[in-house]
Amino acid sequence: MDNIFLFHKSPFHAFSIQHLLPILVVFIIGLISILWAKYKLNDAQRKKLLLYLSFIPVLGYFLTVICSTIEGSFSIQENLPFHVCRFVALAAPFVIWKNNRYWLAVFYFWILAGTLNANITPDINYGFPSWDYFSYWMIHSFLIILPIFYIIIFKIRITFKDLINAYVMANVFLLCSLIVNYLIGSNYMYTLAKPESGSLLDIMGPWPWYLVWTQFLALLLFLILYLPFLFVRKLK
Repeated sequence: MDNIFLFHKSPFHAFSIQHLLPILVVFIIGLISILWAKYKLNDAQRKKLLLYLSFIPVLGYFLTVICSTIEGSFSIQENLPFHVCRFVALAAPFVIWKNNRYWLAVFYFWILAGTLNANITPDINYGFPSWDYFSYWMIHSFLIILPIFYIIIFKIRITFKDLINAYVMANVFLLCSLIVNYLIGSNYMYTLAKPESGSLLDIMGPWPWYLVWTQFLALLLFLILYLPFLFVRKLK
């Protein structure tokens, strides 16, 4: 099966062309989408475009489910949507369709604080052109476009209350993932062990101390993401 395009098992190398190129491609797609929406589309068309973009991460997740099932590697310990990126990928189209202000703001923090880091230190099993490679970037890179799009185009303004909501719900999600991990022997959200690929967790000490330090890191990142809105509010 390794000879089949999507099932080719080549190694992935961080900070190589296969790491940087998809980020560049998605950046260009996001930039064109935002500029097109801003200058060429009305509000109804803008929402449709954002909704279409939000389905790309969904397709990325189902690519994982379908291909891992075909090759016999699907498992509830690895492939359920209990990583925050997968959960957001599946929930985003519904949140955008319903124009749910609460979750749009929560996803702003979750995506830009968490998913952005996943682009810098990707946890990918295999490189181009495996299904794992395409699925990873479809989920993690295209998610970045969504909050930037609705902040710029629909002018959603983030408040300190949104920051608190995002932080509380992140811990609720973390707790749910921890319970699932103990029940089925998985490691969603890396609550029981660090990822094998390098990440920020490597400098935060052993388990369980890195879980404590990530609480402070998450709060710091959320505060940084809130600062532009606080600055604009102060100017006004």
